[in-house]
Amino acid sequence: MKLRMNELKTKINELSFEAIEDTGAMLAYWDRNLICRFANKAYIDWFGKKPEEIVDKLRMPELLGELFQKNLPYIQGVLAGKTQTFERAIRVPSGQVRNSIATYSPDFENGKVKGFFVHVADITKLKSLNRSELNGSKHNGNNLLPVQKNIENVAETLKSQVFDNFPGIVNLSKQHFISESTLKREFAAKYNTSLFSYYRDLQMELAEKYLSEKKYSRKQIAAMFNFSNPSNFSACYKRFIENKAQNNLNREIQKSIDESYKIFISQAPFAIAMLDKELRYIAVSNKWITDYHLSEEYLIGGCHEQIFAKLNLNLKKVYTSSLNGAINNGDEELIKKADGTVAWMKWDIRPWYNYKNEIGGLLIFTEDISAIKQKELENQKISEILNKTKEIARIGAWSRDYVNKTVTWSRITKEILEVSEEFEPFFNFFFNFHSEGPKHNFVQKTFNRALKKGIPFDIEAELITAKGNLKRVRVIGYPELSNGVCTKISGIFLEVPKK
Repeated sequence: MKLRMNELKTKINELSFEAIEDTGAMLAYWDRNLICRFANKAYIDWFGKKPEEIVDKLRMPELLGELFQKNLPYIQGVLAGKTQTFERAIRVPSGQVRNSIATYSPDFENGKVKGFFVHVADITKLKSLNRSELNGSKHNGNNLLPVQKNIENVAETLKSQVFDNFPGIVNLSKQHFISESTLKREFAAKYNTSLFSYYRDLQMELAEKYLSEKKYSRKQIAAMFNFSNPSNFSACYKRFIENKAQNNLNREIQKSIDESYKIFISQAPFAIAMLDKELRYIAVSNKWITDYHLSEEYLIGGCHEQIFAKLNLNLKKVYTSSLNGAINNGDEELIKKADGTVAWMKWDIRPWYNYKNEIGGLLIFTEDISAIKQKELENQKISEILNKTKEIARIGAWSRDYVNKTVTWSRITKEILEVSEEFEPFFNFFFNFHSEGPKHNFVQKTFNRALKKGIPFDIEAELITAKGNLKRVRVIGYPELSNGVCTKISGIFLEVPKK
């Protein structure tokens, strides 16, 4: 019997990767005579006892007291070889009533029950919550934490039962107050695998440990994990090792890709940042750090939205869109930097992909276009000043585009020629204002010489306005050449005062 108990303690101590004492789950083992042979710290603390008072000494009726009779049907059931799960309110030594879910799992040896494992989960806090918030039908901030905590408790339950048969989704759902559909969906989302695959992988990881240490043969491990046939265990273990090798290779590939990304980004001559799907910084270029006056020491691993919280860039929808595969960009955006200075930024946000061609996060590129924007604003001011100057000096502007056969007159030019502001001149209309004779021919020859030879001109001529008034004007023109051919003549136009 002593040898048997030592083997059980070995199995229990190695359960969950030798972290059984640190788990919040309460675990114990009772033999067929209802003597406690093992209890972890959480189990002992629950009943307010010391280890030396329980293990190998205390019988279950003495520990449970009046609860023993209530639990007796479940004890008889597990000793008959059937797993038992039930809910119980227990008054602990402090006087507090705590709610629990208990699972009794039979321990077989040569087809006979030699004892049973006990797993107890404290559900006191969960009982105080509205169960409708725990069934997974609503996904808001108020019930997300309890559901996630329950999923973690489910994982703990599976760890505690690796030597038993898979408890089943129905039992896990009832035990942890989660609907079956929510349990399957949320567990897969958190652990990226199904409940049974998670349970089976726990067994295979422990099997790998036993085989590497040569503690047990494959046949013994198959029996330990309740495989009906050693060949089934071997096939399962083979798949596990192959998948593990592939996953390790994939991780190395991803690590290599990530390192390449980081090296490229850190040395890029422009401002670029690489974020994961939670918008945490993975890598940034030196230009990014200097442009935004940040410190790389506190940047990597930090949340982009928190660091840029003071910026007036409302890009949350853009981040979501890009995490779904879209490429977004903005030509200009006025922002306020961390040091209080303002800048005009051009930006591009797009997803980056891992080796599985899955979106791994975001790449954000920004360019400080403040200098360009400032130049535009200065040119705009200069243009406004020039326009004002032209109005004061009564200087008009004009252009003749010989490629597109179009003519442009400024407002002052139209006023001098006494046409309406809405008037749109056709290509040769300007020559209609000049009187017939030598002076008319002189104007046309001047334009032809500029067109053919690219010679600028500055002439005076008489014309008759649209209202029939005779005026003397000064016309200055500058040809624009392309590959030796004049394509456009632009210039100024002003009225010469009468002497």
